[in-house]
Amino acid sequence: MKKGFYLRLALDGMRKNRRLYLPYLLTCAGMVMMFYILYSLAYSPAVRNMRGGSTMAMILILGTVVMAIFALLFLLYTNSFLARRRNREFGLYNILGMNKGNLGRILLWETLLSALVSLLAGLACGLLFAKLAELFLAHMAGETVGYALTVEPRSILAAVLFFGVIFAVLLIVSLARVGISKPLDLLKSEAAGEKPPRANWILALLGLLILGAAYWLAVSIEAPLTALTVFFIAVVMVILATYLLFIAGSVALCKLLQKNKSYYYRSDHFVSVSSMTFRMKRNGAGLASICILATMVLVMLATTSCLYFGGENALRGECPYDVSFSLYCDHPEDCGPEAPERISELAHTLSGGREKDLTVYTLSGVSGLFRDGVLEMDGYSRFADLTSSASVLEKIRTVYLTPLSEYNRLMGTDYALEDGEALVWSSKKAYAYETLTFKGCEPIRIRGSVKDLPFRVPASETLVTMYCLIVPDWTARAAELHDFTAGLEDPLIKSDTLQLCSFDLPGVPDEEQIRITEEIVQSALDEQREAGLSFSTMSYKTRAANRTDFFSMYGSLFFLGIVLSIVFVAAAALIIYYKQLSEGYEDQRRFGIMQKVGMTVKEIKSAVNAQVLTVFFAPLLLAGLHLAFAFPFLHKIVRLFGVLNTPLLILTSVICFLAFALFYVFVYRSTARTYVAIVSAGEEGR
Repeated sequence: MKKGFYLRLALDGMRKNRRLYLPYLLTCAGMVMMFYILYSLAYSPAVRNMRGGSTMAMILILGTVVMAIFALLFLLYTNSFLARRRNREFGLYNILGMNKGNLGRILLWETLLSALVSLLAGLACGLLFAKLAELFLAHMAGETVGYALTVEPRSILAAVLFFGVIFAVLLIVSLARVGISKPLDLLKSEAAGEKPPRANWILALLGLLILGAAYWLAVSIEAPLTALTVFFIAVVMVILATYLLFIAGSVALCKLLQKNKSYYYRSDHFVSVSSMTFRMKRNGAGLASICILATMVLVMLATTSCLYFGGENALRGECPYDVSFSLYCDHPEDCGPEAPERISELAHTLSGGREKDLTVYTLSGVSGLFRDGVLEMDGYSRFADLTSSASVLEKIRTVYLTPLSEYNRLMGTDYALEDGEALVWSSKKAYAYETLTFKGCEPIRIRGSVKDLPFRVPASETLVTMYCLIVPDWTARAAELHDFTAGLEDPLIKSDTLQLCSFDLPGVPDEEQIRITEEIVQSALDEQREAGLSFSTMSYKTRAANRTDFFSMYGSLFFLGIVLSIVFVAAAALIIYYKQLSEGYEDQRRFGIMQKVGMTVKEIKSAVNAQVLTVFFAPLLLAGLHLAFAFPFLHKIVRLFGVLNTPLLILTSVICFLAFALFYVFVYRSTARTYVAIVSAGEEGR
């Protein structure tokens, strides 16, 4: 054969099948571009040098891994559409004298051409948009970067190697498919339908039961920590149920429609329902994939946008004061007013009297396993798997003791209690027992409850249920608790005694707040060394310093959510397009016969609309239902990140669904026109 013969055949085949290859190549190039952008940002010195850059880099690396796995699976999936369309052509080549080796050369050239075009176009677009993505990410994180355009050789090499492996896998799969097929099978493969799955009623019922169980988990789980663990189980259940419902349930639905004579025996419905029933097994898998992708997009965008736009409220929840100092004492008897008073004086002096809501209070706290009014503080080794056992985590309680005299002073109350009695404040449900006992210590009688504390509690401390006991004999009680936990060989968490000094600096810029805090720290440490102020260690937290860390994390999560959503949306659009295209070619002959017996183009369009409206909007509606039932899960998960703004999560969920619905309608209208054009055309591929 002449030199370049197989190359020309490959080019000619791709040109004639441009309706299939053009979207495929655009998708491959888009995947290369997104991979390059995420990889280059993950290892960009500019990103890593930002405040919170290490957190951003870790999130971007995770996104790159997700992107890589999805690219491999999705390109394998879409390549099957190409293979199905080309089978007839390869079967004809085979009958005309080409052996499997000759066909393999054509496939090799097609794969090489696809890889070359995808890598060149994808890397070119990646280089073009990487700087824009970096600027956008920096803006979302509240940082600034230079405008100099840089090329990342490491990212280029990673993209070439990874997608080179993907295209090699695609080639191997294509060669294997052609190698095990007979020429006649290849010729008839396009016309061959798929039988409806057997026992579809059982599978449809199973899908409904699994989906119902997943929805029940979503609405019944109350604790955020449990929700985080159960969420992944529910996701797997929803994915399985969605595939069962679309593969088996859709066939069951078609059969129900066929039994409805008034609906079925109409020209538009008869054709569409009969066609769907015949090949719904393959059709259902594609629709389920669209539904899962749509749900992933909605969940990602709703949660990450809620985290980003609710970041300031989350920051204020985690840092309820502009500045907080924690002065740790070795023993409750060492606590005195000297250190907190000195911190307060320094705050007043260094801020120029601009501090507000200055609050000084004393706490002694411990965590343990809570059972029937008893807090067990020993046995760390028995609960070494706490981080992986949500059911155990929900039984953990953090209990603080604070002096009654300080509570009355700060709150302006005049409560009176006997030694051994306490008032209790609970971060969640009301305390339900008459006593609270630290195991190994004397029980404390609960005389009543209070609704408010004289200080603001960080949101992260209330994820695990927190009790605050207001006691008149604080020194004796705290000392007993301290001594008992200090004597344990295997304590869960040792008792801490600390004095806190917190205040706000309204109207003071972030940089100045940080400077004032650092000066207070240095002065307090100097005075402790010189005058022996009564604290052993000191920690501090400023809202200004945490702001950048918060928005670098939430900004990078939102950025990653946007990038992956674009990829998933493009994937859903391509699946819809290929479904309409492949089914259009399959139905072309059928509708051609119907046109010859009198069916008009108008009736064809009516039948197409009935078919598409019946099944193609089912993924959108089910994705919306998935999102609605996932909302309790999402609400609890964003609470773990400190965002307590429920209306904001509702708003972002609704906006994301409406935006995706508009996109879905656009894709539906576009692909439906393509389908009609194919089935009503006189020649294939025109």
